[in-house]
This record gives sequence, structure tokens and C-alpha cells, in this order.
Amino acid sequence: MKRRLVLGLLICMFTLFSACSCLAEALDAKAYVETLCGGDAESLTETYPHTEELLSALEASGGLAGLQTSLKGLGQLQSVGEPVVSELGSYTSYSVPCVFALQKLNLVLNVDSQGAVAGIVTAAYTEEEEEDFADVPGILEEELSIPVEDQEGWQLPGTLTLPEGDGPFPAVILVHGSGPSDRDETLGSNKPFRDIARGLAQQGIAVYRYDKRTLVYGQELAEDAALTLEEETVLDAAQAVEVLAGQEKIDPARIYVAGHSLGGEALPRIHDALGDAAAGYIFLAAPARKLPEIMREQYDFLYSITPELTQEQEQQKEWIYGELDKLKDAGELADTDVVMGVYGAYWRDLENYDQVEAADSITQPCLVIQGEEDYQVTMEDFALWKEAYGEKENWTFHSYPGLTHLLMQGEKDNGPADYEKAQTVDGQVIADMAKFILG
Repeated sequence: MKRRLVLGLLICMFTLFSACSCLAEALDAKAYVETLCGGDAESLTETYPHTEELLSALEASGGLAGLQTSLKGLGQLQSVGEPVVSELGSYTSYSVPCVFALQKLNLVLNVDSQGAVAGIVTAAYTEEEEEDFADVPGILEEELSIPVEDQEGWQLPGTLTLPEGDGPFPAVILVHGSGPSDRDETLGSNKPFRDIARGLAQQGIAVYRYDKRTLVYGQELAEDAALTLEEETVLDAAQAVEVLAGQEKIDPARIYVAGHSLGGEALPRIHDALGDAAAGYIFLAAPARKLPEIMREQYDFLYSITPELTQEQEQQKEWIYGELDKLKDAGELADTDVVMGVYGAYWRDLENYDQVEAADSITQPCLVIQGEEDYQVTMEDFALWKEAYGEKENWTFHSYPGLTHLLMQGEKDNGPADYEKAQTVDGQVIADMAKFILG
């Protein structure tokens, strides 16, 4: 049995998607996904056979109904595309493009040779509209992939955004937050990484962004019980610096790394991997506290602004807090333990990592940016970073009234509702990033 790591984009929430295999007779995958996302999920076991392993894996989180509740965190299902069918050994895989209000992704149904649904995993969206590379004056965009250091043949597709001219230009690499994120860090109609890339390029700074490993190779990583922040984020960011340093129009002595949310938390470890290869670091809404503490705070807040819960939501809430209680002793988890859909090795790794303490080894310039209306990573985290490094000459701090976790306009009390509005990253944030890099 494989397990799929899914870091929810709205509330840093972990959900178990169990994987395995697929079908002797053709599965109506489109109808299955429509029912899973918007119908009576429990009726699926009456209509379609499922393996005992899958049902057992889902039981702890409320079965298929619990999985349906988790998927609702992506917003309303707006459309379902035609499945792409492929063979995986003795299994058949149905990859179904889904457009939710807050994210686009594929739900992949794996069916075994007996016709039983054996796994449900997420994967990169396959019907993405073509990038509008030519619609912004003064910049150029080109495809550039990076190899995955520890996996032969794996490549992460990406986009290099360049100012017009010959260069060499200073550059920034953008590192994603939680979840199987694409290169734009897309959330609904919002693409914060694309906004930053194009905004900085118009000010003479090249930007590289890439699809995250857990998005591109989600199925392959589903069974990796040893996965940690190192494989999820750190190694690929370091590899991106190396690849970018070899590009003709890039100044290798002026490459910065900017991490958003979990990507910001990872920056001290990325620095350890790079040594002096990066010119500086930008912490965008970066957690300073332990992830389980922040997750509990997020759930407390979200439930506080939800006036009434359905019976199903109450059951899900009980399960969530039960899982969070297990993380009070995260350092004691075994490799085979799974909490909130994530193996013990991941939690132990984070428990043993103090990002604020680790950042003390960074001698390069650092910029910390925080939205004051952010309910996911709050001003408490910003204050902890500032308390530790506010007196150091190489650290700069900016907080912004009226900005959320996406560094866009909103109000904390609205929770994730502000993410549903199409916006762009605040211009002052991009201006301050440019000043930091060019200064």
C-alpha cells in the first residue's frame, strides 16, 4: 500500500490519499470523481469495488466521506475533464483533470486487475491553459527544467523570466509553500509566483520558478515513507541555484533564493546545502514556530469563524484534533506511523529542525516579508524572526497592513474567502524585493 503526501494549500492541512492500482473492466472515472467531490461519497462503495487495503487506509480519516470533506478545502468543483488512461504494470490508471474554485489538479484513480479501486492520488493538472508568455512588455519567458538530483531521469519543468537585454542579470529563485504546488503557486485564479516573477523582471531582475517535486512525481512519491523536507523542497531549490548559475544571461554572483511559507521555513537548510552560492535570502510569510503548533492555531481560527458545523464536519473536526494530539510527541513517531496522512519520518525531521536557530549561520543579506492580515503564518512568527535578528545588519524586515498569506489584499477575519478573489501580489512587496536585491 502506498501513501500520498498532500499538503493542503488553504490551511497547511495534511490529508491521506492512499495509492495502489486499477481495472479489468473500464471504470467510469469521470462519474466516480464527480460523486467523490460533490455527491454521496459513501455510495461509491456500493457502486464500485474497492480494495480492502484502500478502505482500511481511509478509515482513520472518515473513509471516502472524510476524503470528500478534505477535497472541499479546494473549493467547489467547477468542471471535470476527460480521463487520461494509462497502464502501470498490472494496474490501470485514470487521471482525471479537475477544476476546483481554489486549485486545478488531476485526481488519479488506480484500479487493479480485478476491477477494484486500489488508490486515489493527486497529480499535476493536465489541461492547463497555455502560458501567456508574450503579454507583458519588457520581459521574456522561456522554459527551463532542472534535474532532480537523487532520481535518475526526473526533471522539474520551470519558467525563467528575463528582462529584455543581454544581462547578466541578478536573479531570484522562488521556492513553494506547502502542497503539491505548480511553478506559479496557483491558488484559484491567483498566481503569486507569476506576479512576483513578472514584476521583478520589469525592474531588471530575472526570476526562476518551477513545478514542485510532489506535484510532478506525486504518484512515484506516494510510497516513500522516508520523505522529508529535504527531498520535498531543499534539494530541488539548491539544484535550481546550480542550474541558474550556468545560464548565459544570469550573474552567478547575484542569485537570491525566496521562500514562501514552508519554503521560507526551509531557507536555512537551503543555505546549508548551498554554502556561499546564494547572494541572499527572502523570507515570505515564513513560519518561525513548529508546524503542528501553527496547524492547530489555523484550525482553531477557522473553526472559530465557522458558526455551525454539520455532523460530518464535526466528525472531521474530532479526527483532525485527534491527529494533532499525536503530534505533541512527533519526535517519538516511528517510520510506519502515519499522522494526517504523513509518515513519521517527515514529522520527526521537522520536530528536530529549528529554523530560527539554524538561520544564525546565514551571513548573506536576508529580507523578511509578512502580511499583517495573514491567518496562516501570523505576526507572531514575524515577531519571533525580528526578535532573533532585528539587530543584525544583514537582516531587513517589512510587514504590510491589509495583506494576507498570498501577499494580496484581504482581511484575516475572512479566512480563505479572500483567496477566491482574483488579485495580484501587492506592488509594494515587489518593489521592496527589488530594492533589496538591487541595493
